[in-house]
Amino acid sequence: MNLFPFSSRGIAAVAAIAVALAFAPMPPASAQTVMVGGQPLQLSPGPIERSGRVFVPLRGIFERLGASVVYSAGTINATKGKTTVSLHIGSTQATVNGQPQLLDVAPFIVGATTYVPLRFVAQSLGANVGYDAGTQVVSINMGGLAPVRPPYPPPPAPPAGILYLRSQEPAPDQRIANRFPVIAASFSRQVYAGSVRVWLDGNDITSRSGVSTTGFSYRPPAPLAFGSHTVRVTGGDVAGMRFDRGWSFAVFNGGPPPGLVQLRAQQPAPGTKVSNRFATISAEFTAAVNAGSVRVSLDGNDITSRCGVSATGFSYKPPAPLDFGSRTVRVSGRAVGGSTFDRGWEFSVIRSGPPQMYLTINQPGANQAVGSTFVVQGNTVANASVQITVGPAASPTGQFARSTTAGSAGNFKVNVSITPMPGQQAITVKITATDPSSNQSTQQTLQLRLSQ
Repeated sequence: MNLFPFSSRGIAAVAAIAVALAFAPMPPASAQTVMVGGQPLQLSPGPIERSGRVFVPLRGIFERLGASVVYSAGTINATKGKTTVSLHIGSTQATVNGQPQLLDVAPFIVGATTYVPLRFVAQSLGANVGYDAGTQVVSINMGGLAPVRPPYPPPPAPPAGILYLRSQEPAPDQRIANRFPVIAASFSRQVYAGSVRVWLDGNDITSRSGVSTTGFSYRPPAPLAFGSHTVRVTGGDVAGMRFDRGWSFAVFNGGPPPGLVQLRAQQPAPGTKVSNRFATISAEFTAAVNAGSVRVSLDGNDITSRCGVSATGFSYKPPAPLDFGSRTVRVSGRAVGGSTFDRGWEFSVIRSGPPQMYLTINQPGANQAVGSTFVVQGNTVANASVQITVGPAASPTGQFARSTTAGSAGNFKVNVSITPMPGQQAITVKITATDPSSNQSTQQTLQLRLSQ
């Protein structure tokens, strides 16, 4: 059976085109050189220019500028001293010290690398940024920079002409809890789709996979078994070269993988806004840790010595009121199995203004006729102090005075009893409510008719 139905001349022509495409230059990521403190910033992979902005790999720039960074679920939280920077993959919304900022271009991911905007990050951390258009050099200068570290060598490029897999899902050696994951990969060069065969754990799943000249995709119809799984893909490319590639991943039984420490039951909860400036900060560990290895920081300041730390969690009570704005908690250490962890979360402290003061009188109504004994009732803020005075029409004092406290719902009721003066036909009632927490007051005055 002829697997590739082409004439020898056709195959040669296709092969020539494929070779030309394989060696055609890819669009450069960026021609810029980044200098930090007069030293070139070694980045692998290098900078990328997008929409006129230079982007660099996440950890390369933050760590070079002396900031610690925590990346989780698409959110990037960096801390340097009292400065906190938060960005989100795919979003132009960012915050610096809790204040909202708008980016021109959102952070993004290419392959396994997360890219962040160079100028925004550097300036947010207090650096001066300059650009020489003639030499295409971006210069960053600030005091107290971390020492220059040698770059990590880039991974070797695949040999020319050899087909390989990329963008595998799940990623090679990844541990996942989803038992219905999409299993997919892209081919580094075009293939003859009819030649492709896909196996999962030795079982041919080609007929249930979507296969094209550029990749394949498969969604399991039943949950995958727990444990390791192996994907194998074979076939031929359009130049007639055979390939046989594969990778493995694992499905684990719920929760994080054994020994992997995560945080749970965080207080205050991640992303919440609290008005209590003495809020207890605490979290539990999902796996037992070596308590002596745990380090806790708040906004970059080590607070471990003032925390209660155990093998299962930690707790901290601020001795002074927390500053308003965004607060970042970072926890690192070592599990009892020896693996290290570095986790964190953010919350915000907001100003809590006093309740809006108000006073409503339900009884009696204005200009209502009352006897020498009547009831005053109404509603105000919870637990407010309410004072009622009564006097002749010219003055709301002299005939009655009493204070009471409104209930938890703000309701109050006072029985009023006066001794009318001879010929008196009207009275003035003054009701004053005062909020004990803010000392705000409000009052109302009623003119009432006396019925003898």
